[in-house]
Amino acid sequence: MKINKILIICSLIIIILSFLSVFVFLNSKVVKTNNFNNFFEDTINRITKHKNSIIESDEVTPNNFINFGSDIAVISKSKFMILSPILQKLLEINHNFSFPVVKNSDFKALIFDADGKDYIITNKSTILNKNSIENKIITGKISDGENLVLITEADKYCCEMRVLSINNRDIYRYCFAQMYVKDVAINDSGDKVAICGLKSEEGKTKSVIQVFDFKHEKPIFSKDFENNIFSFIEFFDDNNFAAIGDNLAINVRNLGKNIQEFDYNGKTLCLHSFNKKSGIALSFSPTNDERNQYIIILNKNNNKTTKIETDKRLKSIELYNNFFNNKILATSESQIFVLKPNRKILRKKKIPVSSKKALLASRLKAYVLGNGEISTIKI
Repeated sequence: MKINKILIICSLIIIILSFLSVFVFLNSKVVKTNNFNNFFEDTINRITKHKNSIIESDEVTPNNFINFGSDIAVISKSKFMILSPILQKLLEINHNFSFPVVKNSDFKALIFDADGKDYIITNKSTILNKNSIENKIITGKISDGENLVLITEADKYCCEMRVLSINNRDIYRYCFAQMYVKDVAINDSGDKVAICGLKSEEGKTKSVIQVFDFKHEKPIFSKDFENNIFSFIEFFDDNNFAAIGDNLAINVRNLGKNIQEFDYNGKTLCLHSFNKKSGIALSFSPTNDERNQYIIILNKNNNKTTKIETDKRLKSIELYNNFFNNKILATSESQIFVLKPNRKILRKKKIPVSSKKALLASRLKAYVLGNGEISTIKI
C-alpha cells in the first residue's frame, strides 16, 4: 500500500499548528507581552544550571518565601535567589538590605529594602534594573507590564505613592496627607493601583480602600470601613481586587459597584493566602491555641464559599488553582498535606518540626523552608 506523502505532510502541519495553538492559549501572557524574550532566556538558563537537592540559606522569613510561577523567589539577610522545582539557582544576587522584601508578578520580581531607598527589578534569569529613590521605602509591588509602585515616606505628608517605569521614569505621584498606607497592589497591565490604609477621623480610626488610574489627580474609588484594619490588598487577574483585614475580607468588583464582604463574626484570623486566578483562603481556629483550624475558600467571583475542617495547628496555607478546582497546600507542626475543597486529603508527608512553610513546586513536589535551608520533597 502506497503512503500518500502529501497526506502525511498535511497531517504533520496540522499537528504542529495544533501544538502551537495550545501553547499560545496556555501562555497567552507570554506571547502577547514583551515577556517573550524573558521567557526564552529563562528556558535556556534552566538547561545550563546545576541541580541541587538542598539549598543552604541564612535566615528567611516565611513572607519572603513565595511562588514565582512554578519556581520560587526567596530573599534572606544577604541573598536573593530564584529556584526551580529541582532547586537550580536560576538567579542569585547578593544584597546589603537591612530589611529585605520580595514581591513578584508572573514574570518579574521586585526586591527592596523596607528601611532604605534601594530596589532591584529582575526576571527569572537576569537583573533588569537597580535603582534608588529619594525617601525610604515602606512597601511596593510590580506588574507584568512596565510599571511598579512604591509607597515611601514623605517629609510633609504621612506617605507618598510613586508609580515608576522599570527604567525609573516617573508615571504618577500621589501624597497622602492624613492616611498611612498599609499595603498596595498594581494590576497585571500596570495601569491601576489599589491601596489600603488607616486614617483618623473625628477621634475614630478608619480603614480606607482606594483605587487610582493615573489619569486623574485623585482616586477614582474610595471607601471607608470601621471596626476593621485592612493589611493586605491584591488584584485578581480580571482587574477586580480583594482586601483582607483583621475582622473582615472584601471582594471589590467593577470599581466598587459590587462589594462582597465576608465577616469573621469574632473569629481570629490565623492565616491567609491569595490566588489571583481563583480567590482567597482564610484559616480560623475555634480555640486560643490555634488548633483544629478550618479553612474558608472565597471564590474570586463571590459565587462560591467552601469550608475545609482540619484537626491541625497550621503554620502556613497556600491556595492553588488548576483547570478543575482549587486545592490547599498546608503545613502543620510535622506534616505537609494537600487538601481538596471536598475536605479530602490527597497527599501528605512528614517534615521536620523546624519547617516554617511549604510551597507547591509541581503536582507531586513541594518546596520546604527549614532553618537555614530550602529543600524539595515528593508528596
